[in-house]
Amino acid sequence: MPLKQIPKEKKEAYNAIVKDLKEQVDLIQKRAQHFERESIRSKDLNSNYKKIVAAILYLDTVQIYCKMNEYSVQIMDIKNDLYLSTSRKNIYQAIKLLEAIFGFVVDSSLTENEEIIRSFKLLTPKRILHLLKKMEYCIALVELAEGENSKWKWNFVELYGKLAVLGKNIINFKEYVNKMYNPSDKFYEDINQLIAFEKKILESSAQKYRTKYELSTRDINDMNKGIDLLNLLVRINIILNEQEQAQETKKTIEKWKEKLEMDIKKKEDEIKKAKQAEMKRKK
Repeated sequence: MPLKQIPKEKKEAYNAIVKDLKEQVDLIQKRAQHFERESIRSKDLNSNYKKIVAAILYLDTVQIYCKMNEYSVQIMDIKNDLYLSTSRKNIYQAIKLLEAIFGFVVDSSLTENEEIIRSFKLLTPKRILHLLKKMEYCIALVELAEGENSKWKWNFVELYGKLAVLGKNIINFKEYVNKMYNPSDKFYEDINQLIAFEKKILESSAQKYRTKYELSTRDINDMNKGIDLLNLLVRINIILNEQEQAQETKKTIEKWKEKLEMDIKKKEDEIKKAKQAEMKRKK
């Protein structure tokens, strides 16, 4: 398929419009890389703060890259694959930096990171919520820019899943479980919004993995990842004493497991029948 010819005047118009944005994003990208390099030089609290700053800066670039891509589509009627690719890479890098601090294990204890989180005095519930929402927004922004028929469509499922697990690992459940029911606490509203966000992103990410399994891969690992996220949601429901919600999620998990077992059995039967047919053909 030949490359689309773009009129010179449209290219010039586009370059003129994005000139300032490009200078801005290049500067932010360099700052992110600088803080990332600085964070590697030591393993103290300050270096971890630099990782967080770098992660935020990487996310800042995503919004600008997507804006420049938007102008590309409007003016030249073509997506800028380089900007969208860089956006995806920067989201992954932001998550990687935060995972280096708080971990990436889905089934670790809800209170395992208590001491780590406590050490970040500046990382208030409001700032944590803002960081997680910013990451969700960036993922959604690039997903929308790529379009429904993008070859990267199902890669975004992994990003949402990573965000959900990161949220669990960056929330101090042991401390928040009491404060979220105390209206007099100064972080009362922020904590409740943060917990609500985490439960929402877990449920939606689990469903995305199931949709990926159903419509694309038929890979049992995708279905199991969705189930793992729902199991995590149950644990959160239990620690928050939300017994009714926990029971409802458990029912969903059982239905998903039954569905997976049926699909596995069906596939095994199909393989068995194919082998039998092959043996008959050879006879």
